[in-house]
Amino acid sequence: MKTMCPATIFLVSLFSLLIPTHSAPDPTLDTHWQLWVKTHQKIYKDAEEERARRTIWEETLKFITVHNLEHSLGLHTYEVGMNHLGDMTVEEFTATMKGFQASDDPVPNVMYVPQEGVKPPEAIDWRERGYVTKVMDQGDCKSCYAFSALGALEGQWKKKSGNLVPLSAQNLVDCSKKEGNNGCDMGSMEFSYNYIMKDGVMTENDYPYHAKEGRCRFDANNVVARCSGYVKLKIGSEDDLKHAVGIIGPVAVAIDAKHEFKDYQCGVYTNPNCNSSQGGQDHAVLVVGYGREDGKDYWLVKNSHGTTFGEKGYIKIRRNYDNHCGIANHGIYPTFG
Repeated sequence: MKTMCPATIFLVSLFSLLIPTHSAPDPTLDTHWQLWVKTHQKIYKDAEEERARRTIWEETLKFITVHNLEHSLGLHTYEVGMNHLGDMTVEEFTATMKGFQASDDPVPNVMYVPQEGVKPPEAIDWRERGYVTKVMDQGDCKSCYAFSALGALEGQWKKKSGNLVPLSAQNLVDCSKKEGNNGCDMGSMEFSYNYIMKDGVMTENDYPYHAKEGRCRFDANNVVARCSGYVKLKIGSEDDLKHAVGIIGPVAVAIDAKHEFKDYQCGVYTNPNCNSSQGGQDHAVLVVGYGREDGKDYWLVKNSHGTTFGEKGYIKIRRNYDNHCGIANHGIYPTFG
């Protein structure tokens, strides 16, 4: 099935976007810039900063126009679009918003073994079954590891208790350093589960997210979920990942999110520069399903950059394509005793 990307709010001529870069902002884009700033509630400290951010924004807009023109010619499998990240370079995005750090976890864990005789469905979307909470925005905090770990825990807690409860990423950001996480400066799903195994985790309602590291305000009386362990998937096996997602539920993973990832809008993300090797992943996300679109297999992935990113906060990443972006290198989900 072929899907159509939502229409962009920017009605800019191709000609104005492809002219050489100016030292001054392009006046034909004034209205569009002002609309974008208002839409995403951007605030800059002074005119110099705004000018610098607008320069990046105009370059992003040019890239989007060229990429989507090439997409219409069949050169790409996905479209890109302007979102709230449009005034950041790829390098800034990678440096300030990617928070996954692989860990050599010393704590014993269980490796996933697909159950014999149990075949996963050809396609699944756990959102449709009520196993996935709303998309959050991690902001400038490198806390993707917390949203990824909790997303899988929320799904398994729903299966165990019958209730879908948004859990507190801020709880992990503020309180799980003793297990190896680094607050707003990266962490891992393993360290997060080690913390939750010992202390448990509070709800998002009781301990709301603030996108910055603060004093630990954990209250043991308000713990809502605690896991007893976790299962790690075989490195690089998309077959095991499909089996786990199809049978068990949403699975926490990590991907290489550099390149054009931040500008993704719709379609099946296939990027020749994406690093699939072990150790090449920098961003933790949640696989909530899989399927096939326009003749291409995909993983349905929940991101943590707000609902203006991608398809209302989600991205479809190429599946059965040599472990694209390393999506099967760090699969993990929690268990209950």
